[in-house]
Amino acid sequence: MDSLALLLAPVDPALFFSKNDPDDPRMGDITLRDPGDFPGAARVALIGVPQDIGVERNGGRTGAAAAPDMVRAMLYRLTPYAGEGDSIPEGFLFDMGNIRCDGTLEEIHGRLAEVVRHVCSAGLLPVVIGGGHDITYAAASGVYDVHGALGVLNVDAHLDVRPPNPLRNSGTWFRMLIEEEKIATHGAVEFGIQSFANAEAHARWFREHGGRIMPLHEIRSLGFQKALSTALLMAGSGADHLYGTLDIDGVRAADAPGVSATMPDGLSGAEFLAAAYALGARPNIAALDLVELNPRFDRDNITAKLAAHAVMRFMLAVKRSKLKT
Repeated sequence: MDSLALLLAPVDPALFFSKNDPDDPRMGDITLRDPGDFPGAARVALIGVPQDIGVERNGGRTGAAAAPDMVRAMLYRLTPYAGEGDSIPEGFLFDMGNIRCDGTLEEIHGRLAEVVRHVCSAGLLPVVIGGGHDITYAAASGVYDVHGALGVLNVDAHLDVRPPNPLRNSGTWFRMLIEEEKIATHGAVEFGIQSFANAEAHARWFREHGGRIMPLHEIRSLGFQKALSTALLMAGSGADHLYGTLDIDGVRAADAPGVSATMPDGLSGAEFLAAAYALGARPNIAALDLVELNPRFDRDNITAKLAAHAVMRFMLAVKRSKLKT
């Protein structure tokens, strides 16, 4: 961790909530955060990226820079107990802190990729909290450097295959990963893509480059669980490792009002949580990110709480999956 000190900023200790009651522990009590304890018994490493430069470059509304610490505020109040005697173990999660976000977006991405490489090399699963969806380019690049070409499942309303114009932004990350051949052949899958939210030319480009699109109306026709299982199999085909990215603007606005770009239709909050759990249950999962939460437009922290629960569902699935192996 000493080598990463210049890349990371520590988290405000006040975010690590505690009831100060040994009979009622919270995630704030059992999450590791002292650099001297890394990696300890941790299986998952949380990395915050508090910036929305890519969203602004893409013409979106800013505010996502506040998301990582807001997710922490909700996450660390939760209990580790999942029911039926099952809990997230003490020390299972290590909070790395936030990527330092001074300088250009490209410099921030370089720092994030380096931290993710370090986490993967240590045998942990990175969970990266944005910020804009541009962080997926950097985080997935860091995973690629350790594990090779990836399968990628993007849960999203948008394709995000815009060409840089001329700079990268929150809508260019998938195209950049494909063009740099960091994604396995036919390993790029879009899940939950919505009508009237994407350009036909972008969908055509994605398919011509081996990507598969499972739009929202097809998910409704197949049924959510069958559609998700199919998408996970497609993303995992031909790749030893899977990267999951959860864009919370793929959730309908009624369940997730605090996002960079709201949609009147979309996945339900329960479906979003099920997707997070399903990704954590995959034996070849290498990393997860969660993006586009915008606390500025949230109501009663509904969206931040959904994001925190998604992280918990992912970790619970990882824990259960590792017990089986």
